[in-house]
Amino acid sequence: MQLYVLVFLLTVTAHAQADWFAWSNTEVQYLHGEGYQMPANPRDISQSIITVTHAHGWALGRNFFFMDTLFTEAGQPSQTSVYGEAYSYLSLSKITGRDISYGIFKDLNATVGVNAGENFDSPKSGARIALYGFTVDFKLPGFTLFNVDVLQHQVLEPTEQGSSWQVTPVWKAPFKLAGLSWSFEGFADFIDSKNPNYTFNILAQPQLRLDVGELMGQSGHVFVGLEYQYWYHKYGLKNLNESLPQALIVWKF
Repeated sequence: MQLYVLVFLLTVTAHAQADWFAWSNTEVQYLHGEGYQMPANPRDISQSIITVTHAHGWALGRNFFFMDTLFTEAGQPSQTSVYGEAYSYLSLSKITGRDISYGIFKDLNATVGVNAGENFDSPKSGARIALYGFTVDFKLPGFTLFNVDVLQHQVLEPTEQGSSWQVTPVWKAPFKLAGLSWSFEGFADFIDSKNPNYTFNILAQPQLRLDVGELMGQSGHVFVGLEYQYWYHKYGLKNLNESLPQALIVWKF
């Protein structure tokens, strides 16, 4: 119930935020896949994921957050868990009031973030992570968005894991094909090893979206497509790897 209340509030406030912020974007994604992996479980897991994302720009930068709610359907006992991330970016060009772009370089941001997760069926199973560093914004041909985060990745809980560096490119490239509007977008986290029990890992989630709302005269609101999830050394655990496609439906408000 709490999830639906949150989705409703985000939907309602998304329209009002046009007056508060320079721009805003809110969407709800539904994903379904089979082949997820978990520690100490040799079976493939099937699950559905509802993701709420929101981003907005303001006078000194931009903010972004997302929340996943994951529902296990097969491969392990039924579980519901949540995971979210939130980031704030302070733009050097906006703070100074000067255009600092040059060539493909667009802007530089001071960045802070938090990651948190919780499994409702396994108390005290969640992680708490603080991140801080900088983000470089690029302007590349064919991309409406291309940023690279360089962040210190500090695990607060479990306390024994420590810290390392995280590098995350984020991109969005819209294009036309067969007279239809498509978008290739996503991110990839590259996180360095922290200790013998937390090794270097990669999480990539590229998406291919088709604007089906455009076919009904409502461009930019409903999308279908595919997200491919690749997780090398999932959770920083050696030999725990994921590679699977996920069906994708997106509602944008």
